[in-house]
Amino acid sequence: MVSTEPVTQARSVDFGAGCRRLLFTEPGRVEVIEERLPGLGPGEVYARTVLSGVSHGTEMAWLRGEAAALHRTWDAERRVYLDGAGRDFPVAPGYETVAAVAEIGSEVTDVRVGDLVYLDRPHADGHIVASGTARAGLVPPDVAAERAVFWPLARVALGGVHDAAIQVGETVVVTGLGTVGLLVAQLARRAGATKVIGVDRHPLRLEAGASLGAHVVDAATSDVAAEVRRITGPAGADAAIEASGSYRGLHEAIRSCAVGGRVATVASYHGDQPGLRLGEEYHRNRITLISSMTVNGCVHRQYPLWTLDRLNRTARDMVSSGALCVDGLITHRVPFRSAVDAYALILDTPRTRSRWC
Repeated sequence: MVSTEPVTQARSVDFGAGCRRLLFTEPGRVEVIEERLPGLGPGEVYARTVLSGVSHGTEMAWLRGEAAALHRTWDAERRVYLDGAGRDFPVAPGYETVAAVAEIGSEVTDVRVGDLVYLDRPHADGHIVASGTARAGLVPPDVAAERAVFWPLARVALGGVHDAAIQVGETVVVTGLGTVGLLVAQLARRAGATKVIGVDRHPLRLEAGASLGAHVVDAATSDVAAEVRRITGPAGADAAIEASGSYRGLHEAIRSCAVGGRVATVASYHGDQPGLRLGEEYHRNRITLISSMTVNGCVHRQYPLWTLDRLNRTARDMVSSGALCVDGLITHRVPFRSAVDAYALILDTPRTRSRWC
């Protein structure tokens, strides 16, 4: 994650002054630019960033120039990608911001200076948002920014566990033990799984998975499906949740499941990747493949019992209360002024990465 200088007290803001924002200006190029904030309206809030989480899968796909939206056109009405030019650079990445309210408009009564708020906003050290947006993201006074920054990823993980329809007594495989995968592993246990098996190839992530109670399998040294069956018995796992964003990870999730098993994907898949062979276990074992999507206009599969608001509230409450463990998952803190270097480290040394602030 990227952090700005902490906000310790309210201060007067010279609107129209510079604000630092992070942009991907072309494939492989990260820049911090200066821009001018608009004036603060009567119903608006100015909030200064405390922490901003880096989403490795989504942001690295944009940075590498692999994101589907760069190469195809999304038809929102028909909900289909079409041939033709997609989005172009520059891209403003990020959506995991926790900020402190520094000033409020003259008509704002439900947000106070000093409040912490979660904002679905790109990486920048300052934001002007409607008071309703700030109110919706209010962080309880007893919850630290270091927990609240995990709220959106906890929602992704919870949606994946719901879509996988895990039942009491099942064995579940989680491929990819980044932040989302580690949250999924915990939620799968709470949903009733008696065994959770975490798969990754990076020691730091495997250690984190084991510390959270998962059986871990090192994909760099093991035949994943064979090792899963050693743990579960010859049939394999009842379900798998794929959180790596890799076709190889998806293939191993499929290989690990028993006949009639379910694989829910919470990751995004970008570019041309090798490793997925649908003519093998997927075909022979009648695996059900489920795409889990909790935003972009997709309603919950159990709507209207479950809505996006309810999913968000539940995930936030679990993180805030400590029912979901996020303490210790932040492994790197990088000042905003060094954000360019942070992305270079993420790209160059994936074995050391877990969670960035």
